[in-house]
Amino acid sequence: MNYLRMMVYMENKPENTSVVSIVIINHNGKNQIEECLRSFFAHTPGDPFEVIVVDNDSKDGSVELLKSKFPQIRVLAQKKNYGFGKGNNIGVSESSGNFLFFVNNDTIFKEDIVTPLIQFLKENPSCGAVGPLLLNSDLTYQHSYGKFPSLMNELRTKRDTALFKNIPKDRSPRQVDWISFAAVMIRRSAFVKVNGFDERYFIYFEDADLCFRLQNAGYQSFYCAEYSLIHRCGGSRSQRVTNMIRTEYRRSQLLFYASHRSWFELSALRFYLLLRFSYSFLCTRGEEHHRARSVISMALSSYANRS
Repeated sequence: MNYLRMMVYMENKPENTSVVSIVIINHNGKNQIEECLRSFFAHTPGDPFEVIVVDNDSKDGSVELLKSKFPQIRVLAQKKNYGFGKGNNIGVSESSGNFLFFVNNDTIFKEDIVTPLIQFLKENPSCGAVGPLLLNSDLTYQHSYGKFPSLMNELRTKRDTALFKNIPKDRSPRQVDWISFAAVMIRRSAFVKVNGFDERYFIYFEDADLCFRLQNAGYQSFYCAEYSLIHRCGGSRSQRVTNMIRTEYRRSQLLFYASHRSWFELSALRFYLLLRFSYSFLCTRGEEHHRARSVISMALSSYANRS
């Protein structure tokens, strides 16, 4: 991404005309985005807002549906799937709000969470980003925050995700390292200060990366479980798409470790991936075999080395 271009463009915009800009990325999610927007407009915030949908080259009629059924929103149709980070940067560059609310297209609003999250940022000037409680489709608890990824912290997060299924009784805000960007409110000035999303992350780890850079810039991240929305986690996918996403997870994981962890931890991760996926490479065929080959190649390549 040309961060300098985005920074200059954003800093020289005229006085903000919207309090909050809701930015949503969509890629072949026609049904999900329609339900998301209908639920949002059923619980609109009291403050002025704008809704911007960045469509990453959908082929399922998403753009046509959005323009016909939601004329009050802005649709930025792209000719390529730019992924989560770059897509959101594109949306922000066309926005006017002094608060930015990033929300996935597979979320459903049960209440107005935009207004209280804005108020939380106003009352806590050291906070750069705040996220709500996320719920599964059956209204069970969805783990959506944690400590910055490391070998031990990732194991703890997996453990917590598997064990903790009950909605926490203590709903008071808590400072955390990172929050899920399935739904997050960010102060625009903080977003600009850290140069927005790192577009090297196509999907996964972009939330931890941005929160890491926010922390380095002097901002805190908070998890606010008093307010919630439903996150359906992408819905059904083909096996091919699932394998692609799982491969991107490992690519982003290596990038995060190369950018923010020690040489020892990066080396340990690469060794772990080589051991784990060598078996799959030797003993499987088809999509799983190709995925294992891709991960092994990433672990061996200079891609994961610090620049």
